[in-house]
Amino acid sequence: MVRVVVAGFATIDYVVRVEGDFTGRGTRLMREAAWPRAGGAALYASAALARAAVAAAPITWIGDDTDGLAYRAACVSLDGVAVMSNAPSTRCLLIYNADGSYGCLLRPGPAELTETQLRLAVQAEWLVIAAGPPEITARLLDLEGPRLAWIAKDDPACFPPDLVARLTARAEVVFCNAGERAWLEVGRTEPKPPSQVLFETRGADGVRVETGQAVDLPVTPLSVEDATGAGDTFAGAALAALIAGAPPRAAAEAGIAAAGALLAARPSCT
Repeated sequence: MVRVVVAGFATIDYVVRVEGDFTGRGTRLMREAAWPRAGGAALYASAALARAAVAAAPITWIGDDTDGLAYRAACVSLDGVAVMSNAPSTRCLLIYNADGSYGCLLRPGPAELTETQLRLAVQAEWLVIAAGPPEITARLLDLEGPRLAWIAKDDPACFPPDLVARLTARAEVVFCNAGERAWLEVGRTEPKPPSQVLFETRGADGVRVETGQAVDLPVTPLSVEDATGAGDTFAGAALAALIAGAPPRAAAEAGIAAAGALLAARPSCT
């Protein structure tokens, strides 16, 4: 039985690093960091859960194209992967600047919640919401069975204000980064639930864990060409630890270790 489903876009990522900053005009030299690679929060988080021996599956959508085949080959479970006929898979161009900041260009493919996906979500113990089509997120939030976790992303196309309000009010576990924290708090329309656990990743500055109080944990900084998926991997591993009964601090340590292992396998910056 699938214990955790992670709903969000399936992407084929084309990752490049440029010299200096890419402003959208002019020419910059680039080098390919990953070209291409299956990605998306649903893939990274479900893979981290599976590595921690928690049965997990992404709820996502691919086209019947070569990109879709590449995504299927990288997936831990195909139970919730819907193939859209005569349609392209979602592509994502990630442009990393020299300072580590990045921009994203997304060409989404079509998505439609299937009966199989809905049944998986209803039967799961946990539903994890990641960036995806807002109308599908809204339908999944109407489910009353699974517990809820949210991998937040400051993306109004995926998370308009009404969904942010619902997610901040209902999620038992929230994952965000430091740049998204202010956006998340502005989106609250109700007080933070007392039992909500919030993990805020801060890059080289570590991780903050907030329950009734805040705890800051250090990380070992790594300088890599491509940090894509680190936050989602952290989220999957931390949630797996919580499911296994670990306290939030230990869950964050598990997430830090998993994200560190992902980054350590990537090319370092030169």
